[in-house]
Amino acid sequence: MRDTLRWAYALNQWNVRLDVFVRHEEQQRALKTVSACGFDTIELASGTGRWDNISRPEVILANHGSHEGFLDFLRRAKVQGVSSIFWDPQAPTEEEEGYAFRSTANPGDSDAIVEWAEPFVDFLAGVGGEQLVVRPVGSAWMSPPLDPDGIKVVGDVWNRIGELTSAAGLGLALHYDCLGAVHTQEELVGLLDATDPATVGLALDTAEFTIGGIDPVAFYREHADRVTHVHLKDTRYADAGEEYRMPGAESTMLKGGAGRRIERWFYELGTEGGLVDVTGFVAALRERDFPGWVVVESDHGGNPAELAMLNSWYLQRELGVPKS
Repeated sequence: MRDTLRWAYALNQWNVRLDVFVRHEEQQRALKTVSACGFDTIELASGTGRWDNISRPEVILANHGSHEGFLDFLRRAKVQGVSSIFWDPQAPTEEEEGYAFRSTANPGDSDAIVEWAEPFVDFLAGVGGEQLVVRPVGSAWMSPPLDPDGIKVVGDVWNRIGELTSAAGLGLALHYDCLGAVHTQEELVGLLDATDPATVGLALDTAEFTIGGIDPVAFYREHADRVTHVHLKDTRYADAGEEYRMPGAESTMLKGGAGRRIERWFYELGTEGGLVDVTGFVAALRERDFPGWVVVESDHGGNPAELAMLNSWYLQRELGVPKS
């Protein structure tokens, strides 16, 4: 996509099961789809082990030999580079960290989480990426609500990692999650206040904000100086009553509909009944000459190739973004 905004596409929607997105030919097919849809830059999502071999830095390098070897792999599909990597340090499935379960809200875990960040920082710098996009805190249902002191603990961890990314010439963007323990707008602003604006930014996800009850357009207009990264997608639903606090919300809400028979929460741009004001949000980005990456994603929303084509169509026909 050629535009005043910089567009990238997220690969996370392809990797829906451990046995689906493993072979290099499957990955090439996805990359070629993204490229054919007009995107020459991608965002990676962290994973674990050989079953997620396009996600974990150490495994990518083992497969492709070097940073340049991986970039050559991308270029075979006419994808020129990596904008960013998404990383959730709370994920309990990282075999590289011994399957340890840690939380940014626990001061005793801070040193280990900072150490865990180093391979992602090194890899992202090595492939010429720009933003380490992170889930700042775990799910709300797993712990008591955070008070201001708890939010400060979380902020301190990200300030330390922000120093690492800044030293490597990278940005750090905290990604709001509709299931996260930092959930309300007040809590999110509190977390931003607890972090250094020189080294820690915000990744604004339009669908996650909307599900969580935060207006992404209004929030961006008020806090544009802190927004350094964008995930652009739509949703047809909002949390109707603290469903994010349901035990096992990752399944009971996002995969089970919280009793409302919602098959999926995340949708392509322009979906019928979409709650996100996509055109208004993109207009706000343009008004502020937003310099970061706008990453289009659907996040396990359905057939990935179909969704990539629908998103490309919307950008071209509704937002006037030239394909090339």
